[in-house]
Amino acid sequence: RRATSSSAPSVPLDVSERYNDIASEFDADVEWMEWMMGLLKLRREMAARARGAVCEVSVGTGRNMGFYDWSPVMMGGGKGGKGKKSDEEEQGMVTSFTAIDKSPQMIAVARDKFSRSHPGVKGVQWVIQDASLPLPPLPPSSSPDTPTPQKYDTILQTMGLCSTPHPSALLLNLRNHLAPGGRIFLLEHGRGYWGWLNGILDSLAPGHAERFGCWWNREIGGVLEEVEKGGLRVVEVRRRNWGTTWWVELEAVEEGVREEEKPSSK
Repeated sequence: RRATSSSAPSVPLDVSERYNDIASEFDADVEWMEWMMGLLKLRREMAARARGAVCEVSVGTGRNMGFYDWSPVMMGGGKGGKGKKSDEEEQGMVTSFTAIDKSPQMIAVARDKFSRSHPGVKGVQWVIQDASLPLPPLPPSSSPDTPTPQKYDTILQTMGLCSTPHPSALLLNLRNHLAPGGRIFLLEHGRGYWGWLNGILDSLAPGHAERFGCWWNREIGGVLEEVEKGGLRVVEVRRRNWGTTWWVELEAVEEGVREEEKPSSK
C-alpha cells in the first residue's frame, strides 16, 4: 500500500497544517531521532553544496540554516566587481538566500533562530507560501556590483515531499525556477528496501502524519520516475537507513534533449 491513500480517512493527504500546531516543539521532538539516523550529517553535507542564488523550500524551523557557509559576501564584506558572481559560485559561496515555507509558525521560528545566531547576514528573504506555486523573485545580490539573477542556482528541500499531496508537481515547479547548470538537492524519507519494513511504515503512517504533518511512506522512487518524464534528470541517488532516507540530486534537462544515462546509486 502506498502513501497515495490512507487507511485512516480522518487524516488527509495534505497534512501540512499540522506544522502550525507543532512549530514551537518541533526541534525538540526530532533532534534525537535525526542525530540517531545520521540526518544531521546529511543536512550539513547538503547545505555545503549550496552556491550562488539559493532557495530552500519547506525550510521549516530552519534546521539547515546553521550548516550554510554564510561567506563574507553575505556578511556585507563582498568586494563586488565584474565577474565576481561566477567566482563566488565556483567557490561554493551563497550570494543570496530565499527561505520558503507554507507554515507561518514554522518560518517564524526559523527567522527568530536565524536572527539570533547570524545577526550580520544580509541578502536573506523569508516567504510564506506553497512551494508548488510560482516562486518569488530573488532578493538583490549581496555583491554590490552583481546584477540580481532571475533564477536560482541551487534549490534545496529536506523532508518536504512527504507533506505535499502532489510531490511530482512540486518538483517540476522548482525546475521552472532553476538557472542553467543549477541543481536541486533533496533529503527525504520514503519507502525502504523490504516489504516487511514498508508494511510497518504503512501501518504507522496515519498516526505519524497526524502528529508530525508528513506521510513518511511516500513512493520516492516513483516520484523520481515521474519527474524524469517532465524535464528533470536524476544525477545521484543515495539511500540510508534501510533505504528509507533518500538523498537526491537533480538537474534540469533542456527541451528536446534525450538523456540516456541512468543515475548513480549507492
